[in-house]
Amino acid sequence: MYEVAADTGNGLYDVADALDSGRMDAVPMAMAAIDRGDTLHGLIVLEGIPSTLATNVARSYLAYCIARERGQVQRASAICRAAIAAEPDHPAHYLNLGRVLLLAGDKSKAIAAFWRGISRNAGPEGAGAADWPRSGMRREYDLIMDELRRLGIRKPPPFPSLRRGHPLNKYVGKLLARIGMR
Repeated sequence: MYEVAADTGNGLYDVADALDSGRMDAVPMAMAAIDRGDTLHGLIVLEGIPSTLATNVARSYLAYCIARERGQVQRASAICRAAIAAEPDHPAHYLNLGRVLLLAGDKSKAIAAFWRGISRNAGPEGAGAADWPRSGMRREYDLIMDELRRLGIRKPPPFPSLRRGHPLNKYVGKLLARIGMR
């Protein structure tokens, strides 16, 4: 049916055989490979999945692979934005959009996309990030935080309409940090 195979570390993994046998672990396997930095492996696996079985999260990860491996940043950005329009509360879409924007060289928009992904409270009602399960959205939250740490975390300014270096943003930000509200 589909001539796609991927290496999982313990031999070849045939995506078509997995899908035909009812095992749907090809997508999580590809996402884990992409998160480890193996986007070529993820691209091979995700392209082998029929479009009828691909979820918005799989399409979002595929978009990042397309941008990284093929350099098709505009196409990848459009795919990520379509996934965000379909599922605006899923942080994986913001993670992948931010990664695509970083590849495009637009660091400020990438950081904004990462912060939008963080601001989506996808965890259990009233729970902090530590209370989320390790899989799913908690994993994506951690990945977004890793990207932000790699870029150097800076919280949004207290007054976003003013530039970051404006004295009002500087002093109100310091005051809020000192009293523990930031």
